[in-house]
Amino acid sequence: MGMNLKFDGGDSEYEVVPVGSHKAICYKVVDAGTAEEDYQGEKSNKHKIFIFWELPEVKTQDGRPMSIFSQYTASLNEKSNLYKAAISWLNRGFTEAEKQGFDPSIFVGKGCKLEVQHTVNGRAKVANVLTAPNAFDKNEELRQLDTVNEQVVFDLEDYLKEFSGESCAESKRACDIFDNLPRFIQHRIAGCDEVGRELIPPCFEMQAALKRGETSGGKQSGMSMTQAEVLAAGKKPSEPLPPLLEGDDIPF
Repeated sequence: MGMNLKFDGGDSEYEVVPVGSHKAICYKVVDAGTAEEDYQGEKSNKHKIFIFWELPEVKTQDGRPMSIFSQYTASLNEKSNLYKAAISWLNRGFTEAEKQGFDPSIFVGKGCKLEVQHTVNGRAKVANVLTAPNAFDKNEELRQLDTVNEQVVFDLEDYLKEFSGESCAESKRACDIFDNLPRFIQHRIAGCDEVGRELIPPCFEMQAALKRGETSGGKQSGMSMTQAEVLAAGKKPSEPLPPLLEGDDIPF
């Protein structure tokens, strides 16, 4: 698993999760890589992960549990939202071993309680992640629970092997998981060159993998090198294509 974190001090109708406190079970964790983000005019590189939960006691009209997700910057700085959510979920601080490398995918299949609020646009958001009653076994470990949704971890490191000339069973499995991710997360990871949409470059990790694949003679699945270069450069096809981050440091 390539997601160990270092402890560094279009409009459509859909059913909205109601405001309130809900029992929840995590069924998916996604490593979405590192990309440049612009917040209030300040640009910075952010490594993001997405955590998905299903709510077994809150049903859709067809009887399935409703789902909700939250995105986090992949940082365990004590002021980060991921740090606050993790220690609240675990109901304890981090062990010394976890401080050296914590893998958020351990939460898949684990229960908690979510406090849900609505934004001004009426969308549901996770306001707080809390320990759930009876969430722990006799060894004081979080119980492993079943979910209606398939429990999966999208391992970016495995996925990138498909593009760096290191294709294997794990990378094929990661591709299958990628195909079922929400479109906006796919675009954050692999970029977007769809006609009529804003051109989005791939995450830095993908750009590096494409470069390794080009150097090793690897073939990018379903993507010509011309497309890869356009996406990585973040430019339109009519514009000159610079080298693909050659010699650049990738901010993991």
